[in-house]
Order: sequence, then structure tokens, then C-alpha cells
Amino acid sequence: MSPKRVKAYIYLLLVALIWGIAGPVIKFTLKGIDPLPFISYRLAISAVISIIFFILKINRGKKFRQLRVHLPLALLYGFLAVPAALGLLFVGLDNTTVLDLTLIGIIGPIVVLLGGALFFHEHITKREKVGITIVLIGVLLNSLFPIIKSEGIRLTANILLLSYLVADSSSILIAKKLSRYNIKSANLTNLAFIIGALTLLPVTIIIYGWTDFYLQISTLPLKYHLGVWYMAIFSGSIAYYLFVRAQKSIEVSEAVLFNYLQPIVTIPLAIIWLNERLSTSFILGAIIIAIGLIIAEYKKKRYNT
Repeated sequence: MSPKRVKAYIYLLLVALIWGIAGPVIKFTLKGIDPLPFISYRLAISAVISIIFFILKINRGKKFRQLRVHLPLALLYGFLAVPAALGLLFVGLDNTTVLDLTLIGIIGPIVVLLGGALFFHEHITKREKVGITIVLIGVLLNSLFPIIKSEGIRLTANILLLSYLVADSSSILIAKKLSRYNIKSANLTNLAFIIGALTLLPVTIIIYGWTDFYLQISTLPLKYHLGVWYMAIFSGSIAYYLFVRAQKSIEVSEAVLFNYLQPIVTIPLAIIWLNERLSTSFILGAIIIAIGLIIAEYKKKRYNT
């Protein structure tokens, strides 16, 4: 195994750990601050870090020729990855559970896998297609279960989370394409955070007003500030950089498989820290999804042994 691939695996393991913690951190922090001010505050921090990054690079004589040449595609990546995806995630998670997010998040790699086949001509076997279908059944079972229990708000939230995954997966595919143009990972991710701040900060100020927005942040207890800063620095700047960097050395369909490791961290935190309960629909959905994943990945593993 090449050193570059080993390094990519290490990066992705760190990302899986950081993002596995992120869901519970978001849910916990939303107890103290509304979704839109939360994400705007978080992106403001990331944007400041990103602006300092670009200023330092310019002062060192660094050039951004490839980024300028492919700026429209980079801007699309930034919009989908940050304001679109994260906005849907924060609003959706405010009205549903972290456990629901965990199961719904399973289809993220599947969306990327299908996109990789469509745009990068990566082959999908018949066994993978069967497995993907079973996984989708499991996700839909858990996501739509609130219909039976007449929980309209939770159903809407789960639909928002599904929309978040579409936006996020689309940004991953675009990032893979941009990485082929030798655009630096740090340039791409830092640009995305600036785009996110410029998009959502004005919206937040218009909806809440500057005074209310400022008061929510200035009166926020320290424990919730820590949640925002975790999302800005670790789950934001560091994790996005490592994820995009890793895609330069391995296939996009392989990179997103590391997302399956996130529930190992997320589920225990949701149960122990947030006191969420394992519902019947969650357990049944998880079993169906596990069967689908085993079917989808069995052939690949068999040939790698």
C-alpha cells in the first residue's frame, strides 16, 4: 500500500471521529441557541480563519491560478457544502433525533457511489445495486415512521436531513472533480466557509435583527459556545480540509465508506449524553440497513482478500 493511500486512510479515520461527535454536539448546542444564529456564528468564526489563511498565503506570494480558472465550479462546491448542506442539517436536527440522523446519514455514501458511477464511470455491480435498494428501504422505513405516529414536525425534519445528504453528496462529487485540477484542498474548503458566511449571515440578520442575533451570542453560556467552536474549528476547518485532501489519493466511492464508521461514535453519545432512546423503527431500520450494506460490500471485500 502506497504511503499516500495510508495517509489518506488516517485522514479519513480522523474525519469519521470528528464528524461522529459532531451530530451530538449540534443537538446539544441547539438547546441554547436557535439553528440559524448557531450556524451563522459558527460560519463567522470559520470565515475569519479562512480570510486570515488567504491573507497569509498572498503575503507569501502564493498564487491561486487553478482556483480562479475553475472559480464557478468552486463557488458551486462552496454553496452546496456549507450554506446549503449545513443549513438543512442544523434546521433538520433541531426537530429530530441524532439517532435518526445516524440512520439517514447511511445513504450519503450511496448517493456518492451513484454519482461516481454517473460522472466518473465507476462500476456498480448487481450485488451492490441489490444492497443499495435494501439500505434505502431501511432508511425510508425509519425516516417515514413518524407518519404512523402522527409526528409531522419530525417527519419534516427527516426530509430536511435527506435534502442535506443530497447537497452534501453533490459537494463531495464536485470536490473530487476539482481535486483533479490540482486545486489545493485548503483553498477550496476555506473559500467554502467564506461563501457560507456571506450567504447566511445576512439572512440571519434580516430574520432575527442585529440586536436579537447579538444577544443570543453574547448571553450564550460557555458550554454552548464550546459546541459552536468545536463545529467551527474541528468539524469545520480541520475535517473539511482532511476530507478533501484524502480524495486526492483514493477513489471518491472508497473515501465515503469511512462515513459508515461515524455511528460507532454517534450512537453511544446520543444514548449516554443526550438520553435518546432506541425506537422499534430505529432497530428494525438498522437491521435492514446492515443487511443491505453487507450485501453491497461483500463482493468487494471477497476480491480484496
